[in-house]
Amino acid sequence: MIYFENASRGEEGLNTHVLSWTMCISLSNFLDRDFYFDCEIPCSTPPAYALLPQFKDKFRLLIDSPRSNVSELLVIPNRRVSEIDRSTQSKAEFQLLYSHFATTADMKRRLEGTMVWDSFSVGRIAVVKEEMADVDLIEWTHTKLCNPSIFYFLPREEKRRLLDSVKIRYIDSIEDLAAGIASDIGAHHAAHIRLGDYFKNYSADGYSIDLDRFRLYAEKTFSEDSLPILVATDGLEEKELIIGILGQRAIFIDELVFDKYLTQYSALEITDFNALTIINQLLCASAEKFIGTYRSTFTSIIHRLRQERFNYNDFEFFPDDKVAKLLNGDGRIVPDRHGFFDWNRYSVFAEDHNSMSWMREWDRELSAIDV
Repeated sequence: MIYFENASRGEEGLNTHVLSWTMCISLSNFLDRDFYFDCEIPCSTPPAYALLPQFKDKFRLLIDSPRSNVSELLVIPNRRVSEIDRSTQSKAEFQLLYSHFATTADMKRRLEGTMVWDSFSVGRIAVVKEEMADVDLIEWTHTKLCNPSIFYFLPREEKRRLLDSVKIRYIDSIEDLAAGIASDIGAHHAAHIRLGDYFKNYSADGYSIDLDRFRLYAEKTFSEDSLPILVATDGLEEKELIIGILGQRAIFIDELVFDKYLTQYSALEITDFNALTIINQLLCASAEKFIGTYRSTFTSIIHRLRQERFNYNDFEFFPDDKVAKLLNGDGRIVPDRHGFFDWNRYSVFAEDHNSMSWMREWDRELSAIDV
């Protein structure tokens, strides 16, 4: 059995829950054990703009709807149990996913101490599958966030199968509505810009808006200027600023849904902000080109969906002061060093275990090697 404590004990939003759920399910598949997922609480927080006078009537449904659990929205094809006895003495206890990685005895025997092993682990502690076989309970508490792609050190084909087993799939009604909207719109670009992060959350970490640099980066990325740009944001009150970056092609997804698809949205079994967030994610995932916000779990989920569903491995981020360190002479983000694995190649994105684990999704094909 596996006991898995939700990151931040469920106090954060949908994307954090999705990352926790899929990490937990991947552990269940990797170790071939049932699991108990603890600390799930309703996590839909209505966006601040929905309370503003100019928006509150249009988006009242987001305020009035009951708040949902992510397990009501995410398809979970696994062996979840509803009860667990943690009193057993036969258990292995772990904390901080980002300080560990999981592997097999064969991988450890063949590669431990080599440059490949050290390049993957980057100082993290190995959890070996076979060494867990003799304990009754495996506990992960104080888990923090971690993407499965960076957690498992396995042969390429085995890792592909494991990551495929935790592909994100939401309930059919929301998936179908998002697919219908995407079909109506046709080919499009998309952007996720989280203004709150730039203005306050990470302002001390080189996180600021340079309008000219952002605008130029968007122009280079969205070079097919006939396509609309769908915008996912929780800052509708800052529309003019965003249009100043993306231009008049910008279409704000939240407004699009509530202006043209309100009847269909209102008919969903879940109508809180989680459902609208998922529609944003799916529309951004299907875009020809997508620019996200570095350090955002929302962007990370979109990049993951783009890999899982469309084999896109482009990772574009609005170039705040930190990301801008990776811009080449043509204004594109490029690696600034060499290495076996994706995180070995970007100093800005892999400064420590914590930032490696969740601040961005990684190229799945560059998270494994043939052995």
